Amino acid sequence: MRKTLLGVLLLILNAHYANAQAPSINDVRQAIAGEIYGFNIQGQKVESVQNIPVWTGADTIPVRVYSPSKNNALPIVFLIHGGALVAGDLNTHDNISRLLANKTGSIVIALDYRKPPEAPYPVGLNDCNTVLEWIVKNAGKFGGDAKKLTILGDSGGGLLAAALVIKNAAAIPVSNLVLINPALDLRNPGGGLYGMVTQLYLGGKPANDSLISPLVASNFSVFPPTLIVTSEKDVLKPHGDQLYEKLTQAKVTVKRVDLAGKDHLGGYWAAGHAEAEEAINETVRFILKK
Repeated sequence: MRKTLLGVLLLILNAHYANAQAPSINDVRQAIAGEIYGFNIQGQKVESVQNIPVWTGADTIPVRVYSPSKNNALPIVFLIHGGALVAGDLNTHDNISRLLANKTGSIVIALDYRKPPEAPYPVGLNDCNTVLEWIVKNAGKFGGDAKKLTILGDSGGGLLAAALVIKNAAAIPVSNLVLINPALDLRNPGGGLYGMVTQLYLGGKPANDSLISPLVASNFSVFPPTLIVTSEKDVLKPHGDQLYEKLTQAKVTVKRVDLAGKDHLGGYWAAGHAEAEEAINETVRFILKK
């Protein structure tokens, strides 16, 4: 059986630490991309795909818009990819973007936010925020309805998605939040790979901020209806479980799905692999309110 993304990264990590050196960021990025592309899964066809540069005021953020039909006022899914906080891009998550566009009948908008170590916090979150504001302002131009907006993030992208909700609670209404194996607390990452990428993401900043560790937020009532998908064997499962409890206590509409026997979905999710089918189907049902 093919090793999971986490397994691949652990092998790389162990090999490097055996030689008294940490893996390079390129090693991590290549491992993540290599696993996803190694599945050799052909992406679904969609009605149209547009690559659009979104201006930040000083630079541009690569954005990709997937339209499932020529209809107008379609729901929008803002997809924030995962990748251990330091990896992933528009191409690694192309399959899942296409699949969700077709299955939900939504316009899926993905971005390639800047990442550490080249761009530590808050750069990536700011990029996501810039694109979110762009989506709300320009939704009608590409056939979308900003009043039917889902923010979706997997793994490290889940951290960014939750942080966006907290950051924009009073300014931008969000219809749904979907978190797949989310990382939600960077305060005590421990050692190894998770500790390494966390420190790169923080760039020396403390982690006890709700935009860095959403679990420390003081007001969870600002969250929209939320789907949290966790995996039984995933080291990040406690993050999703804790958020579920906090949202329940805040009387937010929340659904938790725990995938029995599964580990961190990682590349399976990005590639639209059969191993992620349950998570994909739960996501589609949640977005469609079925």
